[in-house]
Amino acid sequence: MRKGSRRNDWTVAEEQFLVANAGRIPKRDICEMLRRSSESVRQKAKALRRQGVDVCLRYYRPTMEPCPSCGNLSATIDRHGMCEPCRRRDQLATIEARIADLLPLLTPEQLDTYERNEAKRESRVDPIPEPPSTDGLTRWQQAYREEAYAKAVEATVAANLRRAVKAAQKRKERIEEKVNQ
Repeated sequence: MRKGSRRNDWTVAEEQFLVANAGRIPKRDICEMLRRSSESVRQKAKALRRQGVDVCLRYYRPTMEPCPSCGNLSATIDRHGMCEPCRRRDQLATIEARIADLLPLLTPEQLDTYERNEAKRESRVDPIPEPPSTDGLTRWQQAYREEAYAKAVEATVAANLRRAVKAAQKRKERIEEKVNQ
């Protein structure tokens, strides 16, 4: 404390605010809201930890942003403003529309053969990963793990859609080959 300054003790409401928001919002914002210095907040968090209260000031700033198309948080938004799963879904829809245009051009025998062969073919699908356990972790660690899980889910969905797009492209090529014979 500086010479000549007055002491500003912590109120119960300020302590409760600190406990409730530590790790959820940046320390800088907590300091502004409480009108206290960074060192004062740090020291109070340290004192609360000594009393057995779980207070961690570390804040995880999320790197994912919502996709304008689907609204899901995404780490892979491209220059067109779409996440990779949305882009792959659009690509798949375009290919499926082309297949739907080509199917009526097949003869009934070719269509029957095509349907029997396609029923046997399957694309591999990766399962969605299990969510991680966040028991006993600080808010920072929980936020980090949740974002890592969201990225893993997005990558799995994108990989599954990538396989579906490749399968649809092959299917379209086979149909075009039969139509052009």
